[in-house]
Amino acid sequence: MEINKINRVILCIIDDVRASHFFKFIHEGHLPNFKKLMENGIYSKTCITDFPSVTYPTHPTILSGTYTGDFRKEPCHGIPGYHWMDRGLVPPVLRDYGEIGSDELIQVYNLNSDMGNNCQTLLEMIGEGNRSSITQLISRGANYVYPENKIKLGLLYELLSLAFRKKERAQTIMQRANTIVIRKIIDSFKKPTRFFKKNEAPIGINLWFMSSDVLMHVFGYDSIVYKLNLMHIDKVMGLLIDELDKRGYLNDTAIAITADHGNYRAGNRAEISQFFQNIGSENYHKRKNIKGLVNITEFESVGHFHFKGNNNTTNEHAWPRPKINELEDYGPKHVNLINELFKLKGSRLMYYRDDNNTHEKGIIHLKRKEEKNGKIYSGRIEYKNLGLDFKSKYISEEPDGDIFGFSSDEISSKIMDGKFHSIDEYNDRTHHLDYALYPDLISRHFKNPRSADIIISTVGQYTYKITHGKKKQGSLYTHDIGLRESAVVPLLIGGSSEIPQKEVLHCKSTDIVPTLIKMLGKKPHESVVGKSLI
Repeated sequence: MEINKINRVILCIIDDVRASHFFKFIHEGHLPNFKKLMENGIYSKTCITDFPSVTYPTHPTILSGTYTGDFRKEPCHGIPGYHWMDRGLVPPVLRDYGEIGSDELIQVYNLNSDMGNNCQTLLEMIGEGNRSSITQLISRGANYVYPENKIKLGLLYELLSLAFRKKERAQTIMQRANTIVIRKIIDSFKKPTRFFKKNEAPIGINLWFMSSDVLMHVFGYDSIVYKLNLMHIDKVMGLLIDELDKRGYLNDTAIAITADHGNYRAGNRAEISQFFQNIGSENYHKRKNIKGLVNITEFESVGHFHFKGNNNTTNEHAWPRPKINELEDYGPKHVNLINELFKLKGSRLMYYRDDNNTHEKGIIHLKRKEEKNGKIYSGRIEYKNLGLDFKSKYISEEPDGDIFGFSSDEISSKIMDGKFHSIDEYNDRTHHLDYALYPDLISRHFKNPRSADIIISTVGQYTYKITHGKKKQGSLYTHDIGLRESAVVPLLIGGSSEIPQKEVLHCKSTDIVPTLIKMLGKKPHESVVGKSLI
């Protein structure tokens, strides 16, 4: 189907919204503007987000239409998580996109360069005209960005942080933040020369509502304040839609609404100090001059562990990647880390790469610990990459030990045929289950040289709240696991009457960019993994 009248696109990410909650609120009449977009455009109640389901890497994935991988050698982006370690540099870089006041002031400003040069954002693919990025710090391709500088970004963060310190005012604060975002966009249509060199309405806008994430973590997805905030986002989006209609822009505009991830409530908190005692080391920290052998980059219910390998390097700040035999006989106490990590409270799933992996082919080893009897089952993912043709094969090594539970489902069991499959084949067969697309997504994740050596998951039973080895405060409400509550997000694309009215039964977050690019009559970048929904 060809669409000829769409000249501008708006891509809106609402942080931390579960698809089931979003469409429930629509059907209950609480989100009338989103309901209009849904009824008069494309929508999907099952859009699968990236792994891990945290703000980063899901934002670069949505905005580029591609996933992470070996960003040095292939078309993809380079961001594996919200927190990561680049061991290829000496000393290794410890990235924390949420840290303010660090030696790099606000590390989130590194996002654009961290993505690497082998992908493009939606705004870069548009390539011409006035383009803006509103509270979306992945701003490549924009010729107007808000906040315009680090001082204004710091003030915005300060405004949002008031929700933590003054909970009785949280809803008012969040409404103010939402309104600021939309007013910036409306003003750019009213008076373009205030924002751009050309006196023309913008043709591409990235928009991020972060207020819903703040409230979810503080109060929970089941709180009235979280629900009221979503209703307010619907209200201010209605103001934008009305303004576009009033000025004659609505019928040539496509508005895409999605979320970066969903959410869940962890069962309980746990702590990890005994683990460091058992292996005879502590967590590495370059600024505190701690020369530990491990760095836990992030661990809520999904833990990302980097271990310092031994290749007899003379540079004490170098972090070689350990071989599997080193992981099985590690540190001064010669600990088998595979076994030791399964001793952590709630640890149920484990993933780690094979020694001989390249960006073209490799194996990811999988483990699952049975909760009842403690038995550990094994499986593996094999991947191969021929140009842009990436495929993976998921194998259960024991008849009763399927790691992701695909074999017990009539539809998904057909993907376990010993053959390599594309991501869309996994989407067709696993979208309705937990760990949808995981054989593909985990393989891509481990191809990134910044990814961890071992990843474990408590499947939401416990949360550890650790960033680069440091214990963080926080509630039980979070969102990093592969269960459907966290991995399935909503998608609406509406606005112009040119957009077909259809429900897409299942899709991927990487399908959004190629759909919008096709509506504009342009071609996506070669790195784009997703496909147009038209």
